Amino acid sequence: MMDSEVSRVRSLLRTLALYAEARGRLLQIEAQEAGSKLSEILIFAALLSGFLLFGWMLALPALVWLVADSQGWPWWKVALGAAGGHLFLAILFLLGLKSRLKKLRVFEETFHQFQRDREWIGNPPPGV
Repeated sequence: MMDSEVSRVRSLLRTLALYAEARGRLLQIEAQEAGSKLSEILIFAALLSGFLLFGWMLALPALVWLVADSQGWPWWKVALGAAGGHLFLAILFLLGLKSRLKKLRVFEETFHQFQRDREWIGNPPPGV
C-alpha cells in the first residue's frame, strides 16, 4: 500500500512539474513577443518625436515671420497662437497614445490558460 501512495505522489509531482514547465514556456514566448512589440513602439515614437521636433524648430520661426509680415500682426501674437495650436495638438496626440496603450494586450494567452486551469480545477471533468 505504501508503494502505491509513493507512486501516486511521484506521478502527481511529475504532472505538476510538466504543467509548470508548459506554463513557463508559454510565459517566455509571450514575454518575447511583448518585448518586441514594446520595442517597436518605443523606437517608432522616438524617431517620430525627433523628426517632428527638429523640423518644427527649423520651420516655425520662419512661419511666424511670414504670417506676421503678411498680415501686419505683431510677431509675438503669431508666436503665441502657434504655441497654443501646438499645445492643443499635443493634448490630442496624448489622448490617442493613452487609447492605444489601453488596447495593448500582453501575456493574453497566458492569462487565458490560467483562467481555464482555474475553471478546470474548480469543476474537473467527470471521471478525473
